[in-house]
Amino acid sequence: MTDYASSVAIILLNWNGYNDTYECLKSLESLEYNNFHVFLVDNASTDGSYQRLIEDNQSGQFRVKVTCIQSGANLGSAGGNNVGIKAAYEQGYEYFWMLNNDTYVDHKALSALMDVIESDNQIGIVGSKIYFADTKLLWFAGGEVNPYAGTSKHVGINEEDCGQHDELSEVDFIVGCSMLFRRELIEEIGFLEEDYFIYYEDTDWNVRTKKNGWKIMYVPKSIIYHKESSSTKSDDLSPYYGYYLIRNGYLMATRIYKNYKWIAFISLLIRIVKFHILYVLKSKNKRVRSSLIIKGALHGIKQRTGQYKLTKKTG
Repeated sequence: MTDYASSVAIILLNWNGYNDTYECLKSLESLEYNNFHVFLVDNASTDGSYQRLIEDNQSGQFRVKVTCIQSGANLGSAGGNNVGIKAAYEQGYEYFWMLNNDTYVDHKALSALMDVIESDNQIGIVGSKIYFADTKLLWFAGGEVNPYAGTSKHVGINEEDCGQHDELSEVDFIVGCSMLFRRELIEEIGFLEEDYFIYYEDTDWNVRTKKNGWKIMYVPKSIIYHKESSSTKSDDLSPYYGYYLIRNGYLMATRIYKNYKWIAFISLLIRIVKFHILYVLKSKNKRVRSSLIIKGALHGIKQRTGQYKLTKKTG
């Protein structure tokens, strides 16, 4: 196997997901690009998965180099990933690949990303074509975002792949499920904004990257499989899903384009209606979901951040 020159830190976040994380780590063994090190961060799992993964690593079950880090608390997606990114940054890594633990990878997934990002010094972020697991149904083929309104969408989602998204292309954002970026971005833009807790921290970071003049590229030769159901119903989603999406979309828009808050507010009102149609109407617990969507909107307006915590006063 060829030794590739540039070092890559793979950032993998675990939270009560032993099986998924184990399978992801095993899939990394097939990567043809071999100059990488995995920084496995555990967000204070309560199911014993972190200890099991440590034992697996110590017993040599993974044929990849893994450093295990305990974050000490559930820091959310942004906070947990930052723990791994900071550790790798301090060790001098040149590139960082954020990868969801509920994925498995094609053997060319990393080499294809590296070929593109190293071909142009102005490319700051690259990302993969992502399928729903065990299918040829697309989950992500590049991202489009309206930063003024705080909305984003996956190109190609739920489409059968017939080669319609096989062109290397510049896009608005790359999803954090498989996002590789340069060390220079950390030095120029900083780490992920942790107060989003979950959702939009990656979109926010991409928008800031593009505003700073960097290119963001979708790389279709890099293939990832994501274990998210292609037929997810509203009842299968966490009731907090709508809360974080609606709150954080508004937060992102009003942070980055402060002079256009009126656009974000109009979009917020539209999204309240849209989210009720998507996540409430066909749900069994309509009252809870509706309440969380409204609270998400109100908390966005009030600039309340971090993890949503259920209390007697706030519900």
